[in-house]
Amino acid sequence: QDPLGDFYGSGPDRGPPPPPPPGPPPRQGQVQAIRPRQSNFFGSLFFLAAGAGAMKVYDMTQVEKKLKKQMDAVQTALDFKRIEAQQLSQKMHTLEYQVRELQQALYESEAESLQRDYDEFKAPDLNDDDFISAEEFAAYITNYMKAYPLISEDEYPVFSDFDIDQSGAVTFKEWQHYLQEQQKQKKDAARTSSSPASQQQQQQQRRR
Repeated sequence: QDPLGDFYGSGPDRGPPPPPPPGPPPRQGQVQAIRPRQSNFFGSLFFLAAGAGAMKVYDMTQVEKKLKKQMDAVQTALDFKRIEAQQLSQKMHTLEYQVRELQQALYESEAESLQRDYDEFKAPDLNDDDFISAEEFAAYITNYMKAYPLISEDEYPVFSDFDIDQSGAVTFKEWQHYLQEQQKQKKDAARTSSSPASQQQQQQQRRR
């Protein structure tokens, strides 16, 4: 049987239980402990640290992208320079080949011209001593005039035209010198006749 049943009542009409008795009072000089409130300082510090780290990572990423872009540009420039160097090298090889071909053609042309001049020189050389005497030259001109009768005798060269050193014999070098002088005179005459002054003079002579 509840000793307090009569005080609070029994049955369904019984009231709430009594409050617990108060604890002992604090002793003199003793301060009651106060539970500190939880602060967001550490959370804010962590957030700032995380944000600074993220910005640093972002900056490093941007720097890395910039460096990569610069390296790509340098690599592209090097590739273009390498291609240009290869093209220049190919052009140099082509030009060297063309120069060799021209030199060969010039050599062959000079050799053919030299052989042709020598064959012409040997025609009057009856005794095959590589010298043309006055008698051999006269016989050669006579035979030439018979082969080409339409050419006037005044148009043929004389022996003294070839015998530059007046030794009485014409060498192949003297023969070549005469032929070269003849070619030079023909070129000068052609250049003079093609000038405007010469053409005007020819027109005036035709009108007369």
